[in-house]
Amino acid sequence: MSKKASKVSEPEVASYGKATFSVDSILNMEMGHFDEPLSRVKTFREGLGKDAFESLKAIAGLDYNTLATALGISSKTIQRKEVFDTIQSEKMFELAELYAMGISYFGLEGFRNWMERPLFSIGNRKPLDLIDVSEGLDILKSEIMRLQHGIAI
Repeated sequence: MSKKASKVSEPEVASYGKATFSVDSILNMEMGHFDEPLSRVKTFREGLGKDAFESLKAIAGLDYNTLATALGISSKTIQRKEVFDTIQSEKMFELAELYAMGISYFGLEGFRNWMERPLFSIGNRKPLDLIDVSEGLDILKSEIMRLQHGIAI
């Protein structure tokens, strides 16, 4: 009895990559829109639209109440707004920066999970509890950078 050799066809190179999200894609803007500081200033002054908010909401996986708290307005106001004011637009940009950084390191679901669990390094608080203040966003970005560079708490 002779054994018949079977041929297995496999790709030579397996590719794996986390989904890449940029601030532009998170806020549903054209690529490179936020590259220049003066372009950001102009955009914030004109206000980000409802589509940018809805895109951020979908990617972040957050509800209206959580995002309303983060932006400093009521959830009913968010639902009625078509164009956000300067401060709210800047805040949405900062949140998108955090999510772009976190998703690039953890992946989408991994980052959403990271945002929900208490972290020892921030006093056993959930990262989501810090997104309503710019300093809180800076702390979270620093935490992600530490992880990216292998720096323990």
